[in-house]
Amino acid sequence: MLELEYQYTRLRKDGWSPQQARSVLPNSLKTEIVCTANFREWLHIFKLRTSKAAHPQMQEIMIPTQDEFKRRWPSVFVIGGIQ
Repeated sequence: MLELEYQYTRLRKDGWSPQQARSVLPNSLKTEIVCTANFREWLHIFKLRTSKAAHPQMQEIMIPTQDEFKRRWPSVFVIGGIQ
């Protein structure tokens, strides 16, 4: 645990936000979720979770998910105004 505390402190000193630095702590475990929504809501989710303001780990998941949606249902993104 002392090593983890050191790593967390080092990341914070290097300018990482608290939420980013917490990724070295034991609670940062792989989780699988199932989420359902209509296409309009998915467009909203992608807008929020793929933006530069989104948490990097959320972007890591949502950008490939958005790419897969675009591959499977391209017309949804044309109608929704997202290219």
